[in-house]
Parts: sequence; structure tokens; C-alpha cells
Amino acid sequence: MRNQVIELTDTSEIGEIIMDDSPESDDSPMAPPLTRRLSSTSRAQENMKKFFTSASRTISNAVQRNHEELKDSEDLIEEEIPILAELGPAALFRYHLNDWLQIVLVILLWLLCFLVPPFQRHVGEKNFATPELRYPFKSNTIPFQAVPVIAVFVPLVVIVGIFIKRRNFRDLHHALLGLLTAVALTALITDAVKVGIGRPRPHFYARCFGGTLAQPNYDPVTGNVICVATAKEMKEAYKSFPSGHTSWTFAGLSYLAMYMAGKLSIFDRKGHSWKVLPIIVVMLCATFVGVTRIDDYWHHWTDVCTGASIGTLTAYFCYRQHFRSLFDDLPHSTYDYIPVGSVPRATQIKSKRSVSAPPENSSFDNSSYDKTSYDVEQGRVTDSFDHK
Repeated sequence: MRNQVIELTDTSEIGEIIMDDSPESDDSPMAPPLTRRLSSTSRAQENMKKFFTSASRTISNAVQRNHEELKDSEDLIEEEIPILAELGPAALFRYHLNDWLQIVLVILLWLLCFLVPPFQRHVGEKNFATPELRYPFKSNTIPFQAVPVIAVFVPLVVIVGIFIKRRNFRDLHHALLGLLTAVALTALITDAVKVGIGRPRPHFYARCFGGTLAQPNYDPVTGNVICVATAKEMKEAYKSFPSGHTSWTFAGLSYLAMYMAGKLSIFDRKGHSWKVLPIIVVMLCATFVGVTRIDDYWHHWTDVCTGASIGTLTAYFCYRQHFRSLFDDLPHSTYDYIPVGSVPRATQIKSKRSVSAPPENSSFDNSSYDKTSYDVEQGRVTDSFDHK
């Protein structure tokens, strides 16, 4: 290589001159150190350029996909959810119209159960030898007319009282919808099972013989007991399992207990045991109704336990259809779907991410908290929104 002193400012020009002036290749071990260094730097720059180009393309594609998914999600919400802020509470009712019609359908199916005679289970001479069906006939401590009052009216009064205090129409609507659904489904399930199983009541023989415990007569062919009571009386005698009083009461009062537990935030990890007391009182009332059914000899204990299970489980599933878990950060709240079109875009996105209210008496910086999004999430839509 010729020994020359060249004054150049561009390193690329240095590389070109050296490569043109040198008979050796860049990778040759005999190549000058400067040439090998410049060649290595050039390859590194090309690799970095390829890396950043690929990363930029990947990020761009991800952003595009996220934008398309968000747009599709917003379009879906706009199709399904009415604009509550603009149309008023009637929009919420129209949105849940199918749910209300379902309650009507369930009630009609429940009424049909009374037209179907229960299955008449075989009661023979061996059954008379055991005391299981030979208890005396007694009147009801809790009459049937009182069951709807306990299961529906009492929770209704509490729910309306909370609405008067909170002024949250969405909460009121969901509470009533869930309560009526729970009681209606429980009634249908209970009476459908009653008709299908046809279990005799504990006072079966007393009802069979008109309130007395006379020596029974049996059909010589079938072996069934021959009753002297009317067909209407015997229809009721085969409806022991499960207990209707108990299932209705547990459906309404269990729903009320969960609703109150959510409003009181009994699992807020603050150790306020007094919050559990109202829940215990409500459940004790339901338990009392079940105990009276056993004491009055209208049901076996298994009938009562099954009825309580049906009512409680149905109430739980109906409650969770509309309200958050009792262990959630906002157990008193309904699910946070919000009507789109009446609130700013930023508020819509925040609400879909479950924006929470700042806890009371906390050090939370209220200046950085979007109060608007919380109000919409809770159903309190005000006129302060920008309608664009």
C-alpha cells in the first residue's frame, strides 16, 4: 500500500480509497487494521438498521391491530347498549326487555305446574308401620299467603330504601330484575320437582283419612292405601319434596342478604364485624320459616334442606348476573358497561377498564381522579357531559 497522507472528513471515503488502493480484501489477514475495522463497523450498522426496521414494522402492526380491535369493540357496544344519558331510564328497561319477558314466561310455566297432577307414589301397608307418614295434621305457622310478602315485599322495601338514599337508578333496576328472576325461577324449579317426584307429606295418613289416624284399607290389586279425602286434598298430600315455603323464602332473603352485604362491603378487610349482623338476622328469618315446616309436620327435614339449597343457589346466580362479587374492590356496584355516545371518548375507554372510586378518608389525590367516569360507571349520568 502506498504511504500517503490524505485529509478526508468522511470515513466512507477513507474506506473507498483504501479498498481501491489495496490489493488485499477486507477479510484477508494481511489487510490493514483500519480497513478491517471500517468493514466491521459497516456490517454492524447494516444489522442495526435491519433490527430497527423490523421492530418498527412489528410495533406498527401491533398498534394497527389494537386500533381495529378497539374500533370493533366500540361498534359492538354501540349496537347493543342504548344511550341511557340521552334517552333516560326507559332505555335501560328496553335494553333488558328480554330479561323482563323471561320473568313473565317463567311465571306462566309455574302456573302450568298447578294444572299437572303430582306423581302418586306408592304408599302401602309397610309405610303405615313406620311413623314417617303418620304425624298429625296441623295448620301452617307461616301461611302460604305470607311467603310472597317475606320473599318479595320485604326485600323490595329495603331495595327501594337504598335507592332513595343513593339515587342510583341502574342499581335499583338491576336489584329488582335479579330479585324477581330469582324468586320466579325458584318457584318454577320447586313446583316442577314437586309434581315430578310426588313424595308424601309427613301427615299423609292424617290427610288421607280426613284428619284422623283410622286403620287404613288397601287396594287388593295395587296395594295402595285407599283414602277418603277429596282429590284436591290428596293432590297436596303428594307435594312434600322440596319445601316451597323454604325455597321461596331463601331465594328472596338470600338475595337480600347478598345485596346488603355488597352495599355494606362486609369483606373490605377493615374488621368491622357489626356489618355481618344484618346479614345474620336476614338469614335467621329464612331459617325460621324452614324450621316451622318441619315442626308443623308439612315437610321432612330433607325437603327443607333441599328447598333452602335451591333458593340460595338460584339467588346467588341471579345476583351475580347483575352485581360484582362480594370480594371485589367495588362490591356494591353493578357491572360497569356504559352507554356509548353520551360521554367523551376518553371516559368510555377508562370506564371499560373499571375505573374505581377513591376510598373515603384516604390520601388519594382527588385532583388526578376522573370523577366523571366513576359517575357514569355507577349509572349516575349527569348533564355535565359534552354531547359531541
